[in-house]
Amino acid sequence: MNKLSFLFLLFALPVALLAQNKNINYFINEGLKNNPNIIENNNLQQFFQIQNEIITAQNKKPQVNFTADYLFAPFFFNNGRIISITPNPSTKAYGYDAGITNGGMYAGQINVAMPLFNNALIKPLYAQNKIQGDLSAYSKKQLEQDLKKAIIDQYIITFQFQQQTTYLQKIIDQLETRKPYITALVKQGLLQQNDYLFLDIQQTTSRNDLLQLQYAYSNGLAVLKNIAAISDSASFGLEAPLIALQPAPQEYYYVQKFRLDSLNLVAQQNVFNIKYKTQVSAFGSSGINAVDIANMPHNVGLSAGLHVSVPIYDGKQKKLNERQNNVLLTNLQVYRNNTALLQQNNIRNAKQQMMQWQQTIELLDMQIKKQELLLDIIKDKVIKGQITVMDYINAFQDYALTQKNKALATTNILLYINQYNYYNW
Repeated sequence: MNKLSFLFLLFALPVALLAQNKNINYFINEGLKNNPNIIENNNLQQFFQIQNEIITAQNKKPQVNFTADYLFAPFFFNNGRIISITPNPSTKAYGYDAGITNGGMYAGQINVAMPLFNNALIKPLYAQNKIQGDLSAYSKKQLEQDLKKAIIDQYIITFQFQQQTTYLQKIIDQLETRKPYITALVKQGLLQQNDYLFLDIQQTTSRNDLLQLQYAYSNGLAVLKNIAAISDSASFGLEAPLIALQPAPQEYYYVQKFRLDSLNLVAQQNVFNIKYKTQVSAFGSSGINAVDIANMPHNVGLSAGLHVSVPIYDGKQKKLNERQNNVLLTNLQVYRNNTALLQQNNIRNAKQQMMQWQQTIELLDMQIKKQELLLDIIKDKVIKGQITVMDYINAFQDYALTQKNKALATTNILLYINQYNYYNW
């Protein structure tokens, strides 16, 4: 590859990268895909599915375990022996009562326990787990809504820097086209040398402003990539953000969220009430259970039975727990009402701000048309030497400032549209 080709590629590459414009949906999709909080929430859905299996395993499946015991309970000075192990010690021996210890114990058993008739007991557990899963799913929606707003806000701000960069470059180009005419008029003595310097200073100032805007765009793009968790280091342009006002939903998110919170409290109460239901379980064991090691081969057997638990009184804990939950439900209603008030205020404020900024843009458009007309008149007079370059530069600065104000006003409208959509869901 020769030097000319290399230089062409070196300068063409940034242009090619910038030509690969990205739109707002690209960053939203990448953000939703890469955000660790959303990924964690997706994994939690699997957690709640597994929790259902755990509830089934704990409450409907048999529980089997193996136990082994050895009890050493010797007697001292029994029939002339210092220490002995026997279930029939002499009355003069020292040790625990043989009726209690049997002189020791040897046990190795397989035990099985099986809960019975407990469908009514585990239904509240399933219901609570489902509510927990629904709450997690709805918190994912809030995470997505927050992330979308952050991405769109940053996209709008970054696009504004790009827009101002493009416009300022046009102004610099227009100043550049005037320069040869000014130079010629200075040489002819129709304009002063300071006129040329004024134009040159303004051009230098504009170039510095352009550089700062390019830095701002680059930094804004980096922030946008961080919010969307994008590792791409390439630079590219942004397409104009297309953001429309979203219609009001049939039911606002906060209503669904508070309803689930209320249902969760009810589910907790139902789970608490499980212990007040009669519980029946069957149990059995099989293995060795002996007190005399010599007779152990004949002490192999099994046993089975039923266990019934009927709650009678616990100090009225059930009613106390219900009273606690009623307090929490009252608090939820207070927060729900406050959220509804704040949401309507935020939606109304966003609408008002959009209307105000739209009126500002209409006035700025009228001003821009007049300034463009003035610039057309002035630039011909500058070339003819009828007015100073300073007058031309002042008119140009006013025009540039008005364009900047319009870009800011447009940006604010977009930001308030995004804010409106954020609350109107």
